[in-house]
Amino acid sequence: MKKMNLYIISKVLYDCTAGMAVIAAADLDRCREIFAEKFDGYGDYMNDYDEAIKSGAYKVLQVVGQPEGIVSYVYGGG
Repeated sequence: MKKMNLYIISKVLYDCTAGMAVIAAADLDRCREIFAEKFDGYGDYMNDYDEAIKSGAYKVLQVVGQPEGIVSYVYGGG
């Protein structure tokens, strides 16, 4: 079975408070591409994503059998 990285990214998808995204990708560059495919063009989400990665507001887990793509996400709320 194929190994995949699971990126759990917090401090993204802000709407008064921070949300989070969980993305399966081979590497961090591909993770950003997948995030952009879904969320680019909405608010300041790409800047939030870049800041979250830069500040280390994410975790990486290795998983097996998870297809590439967005696994889950939640917008922040107030």
